[in-house]
Amino acid sequence: MLITELNAASAGPTPANLDIGLVYTHERQFMPRLLESMAPASGRLNVRLVLVDNASEDGHSRWLPNLPRTTVVHNTRRLSYAANLNRILRLATAPYVLLMNTDMHFDSAEPCLEKMVGFMERRPRCGLSVCRLYHPGGGYAWPARRFQTPRIVVARRLKMARRMHRVLADYFYQDRNHFESFACDWVSGCFMFLRRAAAIQVGMFDEGFGKYFEDVDYAARMHRAGWQVMFNGETYCYHHEQRASRRLLSRDACRHFGSYARWLLKRAA
Repeated sequence: MLITELNAASAGPTPANLDIGLVYTHERQFMPRLLESMAPASGRLNVRLVLVDNASEDGHSRWLPNLPRTTVVHNTRRLSYAANLNRILRLATAPYVLLMNTDMHFDSAEPCLEKMVGFMERRPRCGLSVCRLYHPGGGYAWPARRFQTPRIVVARRLKMARRMHRVLADYFYQDRNHFESFACDWVSGCFMFLRRAAAIQVGMFDEGFGKYFEDVDYAARMHRAGWQVMFNGETYCYHHEQRASRRLLSRDACRHFGSYARWLLKRAA
């Protein structure tokens, strides 16, 4: 059973410009920095946090004071990432919805969220976008990507970056200036900036993807519905990337392969 709670401080006369959806399970070490950085990143926007407590062990109450407007969904059992994203979409009311990981944060001097809304406002056919993403150490995360081919999967899974450099360079749009903006195939699922009108047309995330490729599938469906998927080089934020599928013989790697197979079957149908 799902219990939806509306934080008392969230009621207000001004509707939100942006709903930010987070799924919280056990990432307590990342939450303070992320939540503290949201307000300066929002600029002049009216922002609401939609927090899914995915049956966490420590609860969500400690995170409520960070933003004045918070809606909480409490899961009595843990659900898949796609299922939790759908709970956020069903609660969303703002014109734009940001679905993001908890292992991220914003630069307090950069109004990233306000710039993302401005980017979407100037491009009414853009249904899904992402900004520049950096690792905390300064490395670039290449958030705009082309659809995976078997060669790309092999190159990444077997760590053949040197031998298959051109394949991976094409996959990550390394021929494009990441301070510019351009259309792309799909964007990293850690930061999916959605136009809610487009999301309503495309529908919910496919919960058949237990883990991985739900973001790739969603972008492909955006394209099929006639919406643009775009990279915005005008702004940025940070991602403490945690790739559980990095090891070849891990359980998460097997899930990754299974989700890729499911995605190929959907593409062929």
